[in-house]
Amino acid sequence: MAPMGKPLLERAMADMCPNFVLTSGQTEMYPATTMSRPELQLDRFGNYWGESLIVNETAIMDDSGNLLPRGEIGELVHRGPNVMMGYYKDPKSTEEARKFGWHHTGDLALIDANGEVLFLDRKKDMIKSGGENVASVKIEETLLAHPAVQNAAVVGLPHPQWGEAVSAFVKLKPGAVADEAGIEAHCRKHLGGFQVPKLVRILEEMPMTATGKLRKVELRQQYNGHFVERA
Repeated sequence: MAPMGKPLLERAMADMCPNFVLTSGQTEMYPATTMSRPELQLDRFGNYWGESLIVNETAIMDDSGNLLPRGEIGELVHRGPNVMMGYYKDPKSTEEARKFGWHHTGDLALIDANGEVLFLDRKKDMIKSGGENVASVKIEETLLAHPAVQNAAVVGLPHPQWGEAVSAFVKLKPGAVADEAGIEAHCRKHLGGFQVPKLVRILEEMPMTATGKLRKVELRQQYNGHFVERA
């Protein structure tokens, strides 16, 4: 589910197969929910997840259960025969995931004019800084475009002035050389001022799950007091 950066996607299509396609889904929905068309993948870069598969319906919903038109941001929802029966011995979570008759993914997204899903962020990972909603994945995509960066995670940390401060953690590629000031300067070239990380940390290793996903919760916990303690 992690967004694939433009350089990696181009390399995969060139080296593996021109029909290499990106799909997305969840453990709760088998086997997938959306898929990109090979001939369109190189036309729209970013966090595009493609079009809804014929096995399920895909829509964007607001917090009140209203389905939103194309171009508007809300939660990505699905319904169809591929939705799970429920969470094991957890009826409360099952009911929460099925509000308004749709399966709720917890992802913020929109469906563009071409009918493609554009993923913006996990609802829980959206950073609210100085009155702005900042999508962590947009900044992560920019960090991954830096030639020295192998992996990146962006979180919001408590800040006495901004509410949350955009904070970036990166791991460098083997043998690569870069410093935190240079990575911040790279962000300033490609992002708006409110999106530029107020903290950049280069880590030897990133906290990962057994399935290879970044554990942002550990970064939040470890650096939670960074800005508060400095105030």
